[in-house]
Amino acid sequence: MNNLFNFEYETTKLRNKDNSASRFAVVYGENGKIIHTKKDSFEVIKTSELSILGNTFMDKGYDVKPFVHKHGEIIGLNIYIGGNVAKVGDKKYNAIITVPNSIGSKGYLSLQEVRLICSNGMVRSTKTKDNNIKIPHNITYPNAIRLVSQALDGFLYLIEKAEAQDLMMNSIELTKEEAMYKLNQWFFEKEMPISHKKDMTFNKFREMVVVEPEEIKSIDRYIELRNSFIAELGYNETLGLPLSVYTVYATITNYLSRRMEKSRTIAPSEIKMQRESQKLNTFLLV
Repeated sequence: MNNLFNFEYETTKLRNKDNSASRFAVVYGENGKIIHTKKDSFEVIKTSELSILGNTFMDKGYDVKPFVHKHGEIIGLNIYIGGNVAKVGDKKYNAIITVPNSIGSKGYLSLQEVRLICSNGMVRSTKTKDNNIKIPHNITYPNAIRLVSQALDGFLYLIEKAEAQDLMMNSIELTKEEAMYKLNQWFFEKEMPISHKKDMTFNKFREMVVVEPEEIKSIDRYIELRNSFIAELGYNETLGLPLSVYTVYATITNYLSRRMEKSRTIAPSEIKMQRESQKLNTFLLV
């Protein structure tokens, strides 16, 4: 069996001061780094076990890449599951299975999508039961085949929901003024650092954008957002799409993708995209 990861977890039992056995153990992850301590009731999902699931996807013809965050606090699989011709712009989809080994043994599913016309990517997930996949310990091939089937069903559900959301947002047309209002509101509430606001209100921010933009500390970010909006208006013309709530949504994903590209964090792209996509919950319906 090919372990897709470059390490395996190790644990060392901790002892009480009187040298008696305790319920706790130290967990060592990638490069022998301590990632946390665990109770004896919590079992770590080993990289070799998750690799069985990854190899089963590979046996079925899928391209699978592992990812590791914080020396193994989180491990996961990134699985390319294909593309789709979509009304709002052709897309490609990757399935993400994430296992947080420092929190619990239940993995979860998310959908990484990239809109090809502008290469703006994001991660979508849903809070229904379809977004969870129980990763058992000591995965066997029969278990892995069952989990692959369960995961693919979950991903197909996420794609269906994502496409329905896109069409719904695209059906709600906006004027340019309405679109800018929504973008300003999103930027002020979700993106502008709290330290940059002080006692500033949203209406004051809107006024400053017009009258004294140079006084806004995060004006460079705002200019990036505005440039993304201009780009999306061009993509709308190319694709024959109206100015709509989807345009606002796509503008933000475009902006966040560019911000992610500039990020200096060493976190895997799957983790960075999930972090940025949390700022999009205003526009997601489920």
